[in-house]
Amino acid sequence: MKDFLKRPREELGRVFKAEDSRFIIMTGLKVSGISFLINLIIYSCLYQVMRLNHAFFRAHGFPDFHGDEVFYNYLLTETIDNLTIFFIFHIFLFFIGTYVGWLILRPFRMIAEYCEQAIENPNAIYRVDEFSTYKLLTRFSEFFFEYIRESRKRGEITTNSIPPQYSKIHKPLTDRVFMLHFGLLLVIIAISSCVFIIENGTAIFNNMIELASKTLANTKEANRFFAAQDFIMDDIVTLTIVLITVFYLALGFHLYEKVSGAAFGIFSTMRSFMKGNYFSRVHLVGYAYIRENTRKLNKYLDFVQNNFDKQKPEG
Repeated sequence: MKDFLKRPREELGRVFKAEDSRFIIMTGLKVSGISFLINLIIYSCLYQVMRLNHAFFRAHGFPDFHGDEVFYNYLLTETIDNLTIFFIFHIFLFFIGTYVGWLILRPFRMIAEYCEQAIENPNAIYRVDEFSTYKLLTRFSEFFFEYIRESRKRGEITTNSIPPQYSKIHKPLTDRVFMLHFGLLLVIIAISSCVFIIENGTAIFNNMIELASKTLANTKEANRFFAAQDFIMDDIVTLTIVLITVFYLALGFHLYEKVSGAAFGIFSTMRSFMKGNYFSRVHLVGYAYIRENTRKLNKYLDFVQNNFDKQKPEG
């Protein structure tokens, strides 16, 4: 029984220790954390509005309630009732974020899986997932693995000319298709977060107006005061949209950088190997989350270098 209980704990421990799993979890936390943080900012703004309204109510007699706690509890009733939905929503965002992280690492994992298979099976097929591809990496990988496959058939690894579209690449490229795929995911997440925050914020604001209509006389001063707050709520909605847009846009560029630099490093190694530098291996600094995948690629390159005759580059 102890062994049965111990095994899941060990598996869970390995998940949190693995760099790629930690990257996926951190991506989930970033995606959900942005929404959580902006919720706190917007609720802080609404709290200040509530304080202003409380002072106004007290100045006008506040006839039906006694004590600050009752006032705030009344206004926060709907928000407190929605706390369960609030946490469920952010848990859902977390899992969506982990899926985004998984998609980001998928091209590297597919290369690693192919390398493991190709050592034993020269006819193994390198498959590309169109949705999660980074064009520079996956397209050149197809070309590179086909070159290795043909060389193994001949029993000799020869140098090969690099297609013109790849020969002059010396830095990470902007892949518009890749950015579009993940941009759409982040847009959906951003819109969902924005709607959730605005709906909750509006509920608090409407509770304030309802409380005012029930407890205060219908005077010109009161009507002007609450009419002016429509502009405050509009500003809060605008602030929500701006913050969501800025934060998730920054997250998109941050995640893209996590892919482009690593992809370029692997591409450069493959290109160098094809040119005749058979000792070329992937050594990336700052990309621990794909280290296990690059080790498998390096192992495959070691296998090719050590088991087949090599043709030295001319000159």
